[in-house]
Amino acid sequence: MSGPGEYRDTPLRAYVVTGGRAAAPGARVGVDTLLKTVPPPGGAAEPLPAEAPPQLRALLRLCAGGVLSVAEAAAHLDLPVSAVRVLVGDLVAAGRLRTHAGGLTEPGIDLLKEVLDGLRAL
Repeated sequence: MSGPGEYRDTPLRAYVVTGGRAAAPGARVGVDTLLKTVPPPGGAAEPLPAEAPPQLRALLRLCAGGVLSVAEAAAHLDLPVSAVRVLVGDLVAAGRLRTHAGGLTEPGIDLLKEVLDGLRAL
């Protein structure tokens, strides 16, 4: 809870950070999508444009430390997942981030049978 005189964020912030976009074009980014920075070809990374929001820079720094999921990045940046998904799409389009499908896969029929047998045994 915020006390008197403390800064309180509003829903407008995510709208401003993403430039009013709800999704980045071409990027399919889920909550469990894993993020990793792309090593620059020449050694030194090109700087982000001057108009890039600080949250975009912070996301790039977070991902430089290792593999991070979109949900983890949202928690670190204190932004909604939907806003982080747009920022990730921007960095992927700029060639600065690589995405990998998250760990969630559809279970096979054998696993589903084992779960059902386990539930019946309860």
